[in-house]
Amino acid sequence: MDGLHEIGGGCHCGNITYRFFSPVPETELAIRSCDCSFCRKQGACYTAHPQGALKVVVRESEQITHYRFGSESADVFLCTRCGVFPFIVGRIDDQLYAVLNANSIDGLHIERAAVKTLSNLEKQSTEERLERWKRLWIPQVEINYLNRPVNPAIL
Repeated sequence: MDGLHEIGGGCHCGNITYRFFSPVPETELAIRSCDCSFCRKQGACYTAHPQGALKVVVRESEQITHYRFGSESADVFLCTRCGVFPFIVGRIDDQLYAVLNANSIDGLHIERAAVKTLSNLEKQSTEERLERWKRLWIPQVEINYLNRPVNPAIL
């Protein structure tokens, strides 16, 4: 994709890999943490860019599970082989949006002191949450399964 920085990442074992095409390099991406109970327990921090695109490859779909938490509006893609979740997706008006687990970006060193925490997210209404995703998350998401056809009901 012309004019965009290609950023690679994925789970630890390589079953889930992605290429994130961003208008800014990985060192300039905003890194955020969330104060919800799931994210606090995971110690995760996230990044995305609303002008970016994400292309995912899943090699063995039977080694993937989806966890739908709290609001039941987003799905965590978790590799059951290595235990890493590289991204979360949500569907808005028949379009997938995604946010990356910044810890899954290849070679990115995150200065924890520079991570901005988004507060009170569990208290947001569904409408507020979806508007935040539209504003901050990656709006172009393509997920390719190498060993099975895509079932749109499963994402």
